[in-house]
Amino acid sequence: MSFPRTTRGALAWKGAVLALALVAVILSQPESASAHANLADADPAPNSVLDTAPSRITIWFTEPLEPSFSSIEVLDSEGSRVDNDDSEVDTSNLTVMYVTLEDDLPNGTYTVAWRSLSTVDGHTIRGTFFYSIGEPLSAQPPDLSSEPVLQSPAEPLMRWAVLLGGLSVLGVLMLWLVVLRPPLASISNTEDLLARVRDRTDKIAIAGIVVALLGSAGHLLVQASSVHEVSLIETLGEPIRFVITETEWGRGWLQRTSLLIGALGPIWALLRLRRVPSTRRDTILWISAFLVTALAMATLSATSHGAATPGIELAATVTDYIHLLAAAFWVGGLFGLALILPVVFSYSPEGNVRQVILAVLPRFSLVAGLSVVALTVTGLYSAWAQVTVLPALVVPYGQALLIKTALVGVLLVFGATNLLWLIPAIRADRKAASLLRRTVTAEAIVGVLVILAAAYLTSLEPARQVASRQGIGLPQSLTFQDTAEGATIDIEIEPGRLGPNAVTVMLADRRGDPIANASGVDIRLSYLDADLGEGVLPTGRAGEGEFLANDVPINIAGAYQLEVTVRRPDTFDARTAFRFEVASAGRGSSSTIFPSADTGRLLFGIELAVLGFTFLAVGIPLGGWYSRRGLAVMTPGLVAFMIGAAVIFTAQFGESATSAERNPFAPNPESLALGERVYTEACASCHGVQGGGDGPAAAGLDPPPANLIVHVPLHPDRVLFEFISEGISGTAMVGLADRYTDEEIWHVINYIKTLE
Repeated sequence: MSFPRTTRGALAWKGAVLALALVAVILSQPESASAHANLADADPAPNSVLDTAPSRITIWFTEPLEPSFSSIEVLDSEGSRVDNDDSEVDTSNLTVMYVTLEDDLPNGTYTVAWRSLSTVDGHTIRGTFFYSIGEPLSAQPPDLSSEPVLQSPAEPLMRWAVLLGGLSVLGVLMLWLVVLRPPLASISNTEDLLARVRDRTDKIAIAGIVVALLGSAGHLLVQASSVHEVSLIETLGEPIRFVITETEWGRGWLQRTSLLIGALGPIWALLRLRRVPSTRRDTILWISAFLVTALAMATLSATSHGAATPGIELAATVTDYIHLLAAAFWVGGLFGLALILPVVFSYSPEGNVRQVILAVLPRFSLVAGLSVVALTVTGLYSAWAQVTVLPALVVPYGQALLIKTALVGVLLVFGATNLLWLIPAIRADRKAASLLRRTVTAEAIVGVLVILAAAYLTSLEPARQVASRQGIGLPQSLTFQDTAEGATIDIEIEPGRLGPNAVTVMLADRRGDPIANASGVDIRLSYLDADLGEGVLPTGRAGEGEFLANDVPINIAGAYQLEVTVRRPDTFDARTAFRFEVASAGRGSSSTIFPSADTGRLLFGIELAVLGFTFLAVGIPLGGWYSRRGLAVMTPGLVAFMIGAAVIFTAQFGESATSAERNPFAPNPESLALGERVYTEACASCHGVQGGGDGPAAAGLDPPPANLIVHVPLHPDRVLFEFISEGISGTAMVGLADRYTDEEIWHVINYIKTLE
């Protein structure tokens, strides 16, 4: 069965129209706030009102900065500069930039204008915020929706060319080495076809490298134009030289370009030495070209969003690179297959074409299937890291991600159709083989669109940062609930951000009725990232079973612990505690929403373990360790699984509680119960049931046991841990480290803090 030429032309025409339509849709997205090395925090905070003039402005950014192209200016209400023109990036922390101010600035509103160039992705952006001295703000906060979506409309197209070329090279070389050459070499009377396919493979690889180099050159022009704020023509000369030699982005570009040029060498040698056959030499050259190109594409991952994700930079970068390789094997392999199949069909349409196709397709289906699993797992991880909260999908990054996902879904439909219907049809009917050429061409066109969507996606600021700045997906308050001593304790902290907060405690009994006889509620708020002391916050009765603490100060971003003690005359006090994170406040911060580093490490381990298990499971029916194909699949699977298991173990158990400066466990009812058990077993005989140092074994001890009610509040958590685990020299206090775990000792510390 075959299609007429008009159908083929219509298919190509529709594909071209679809590609152009997607380009138009992507490049015409409505503008909204989007950038990369954006404001994470500032001192003074945006839109703050100060009593006295600050001596300098300090800004923390979401990515490291290039000092030569990053600066801060401070203007008064007349537009005059009031800084000392000494803006500087902190050499010990490239995410921090500051500028000093003139002395004795008068009251009024001041504008802070900053410019940043990221060392990770090379994007240059500008931003402003206001603060005032001695009076209310007299200016409106900047309209964040006015910032452009893209640094340059041409940037996604340049990235597209680099990705398209690089992935095509990796895909076609994999296709030749793994999918095409082995079966073609084993089928008789295919020597001429083998030579033709080899020649087409080398030419596709050269074309891919040239496309990637052209895209890379264009990207350099766009980057120099954006950094120096000049036209593309004006970048020729010093602007380009400066970007290449003086910026991290430029050095990465130079590495990538040099590697791509280096990959041309082995392919060119293959073409020149074609008349002197040598399978071993040719294989070495093909593998060399593949590895050098793979290194070139690794530089893209090194400057990806993953490389700038706080706390999980390595995991997110490795994930991005695995995603890139999987895309090369599947989508890049489709490009190669679409361009090589015409050679197969023109070779012998009446001969053993079907035999060749039936030998090749199962191999490609195996590679594509494993690539789909890798793309799915790594794609989910990257989406979590860069989107983090579902409401953030409404921003341009999220929209591009959804478009890309939909296009990948179309590819999966094509793949499933080929695997479940077309291959069996080819086995049953020789003429059905002609359908394959059309379906693979259609798949390749969709693959081009997938790469375009990916190029646009990587040109945008991560969704979580835009959502942070626009307040998308952020809760209006923090809420917690626990049950202790028969009382249900509900806590609300409003707004749950830096500045004054209201803490409401609502009490209910087992039936859900308000507890009306509570004599009082004590609230203790402590900052966990440093020992700043802690005190009891005053609360007042706000209703039946409800207590309120107003103007609770939360002045520093970081981790906090809120301890609640409910006092009732007819039963034991109810105690619980909650821990929460407070990020930088104010519209304009890009770091309010961020992925958890602990969760990120755990998910990375799970990702590798899932990939490893999948490869091991697929390798068994291929012959396992006793066949070449099985060994090729199972070896990387075993490595990935072992590394993943190690990462999971480290994420769960690797960080010893002994190293903590403060108690890693909140004093909730579970912790207090565990601590009470250990205290009763090991401590009460000397220190007494209530901790007063009057236990039955205390008599005759010299010095006598400490009164814990008096001494425990005098020492920080870390010192208490050392006392209990190691003992105290010169006293009867022996260490408990050989009897109890670190976790149990921390629970004891929580318990003895409740003694009174």
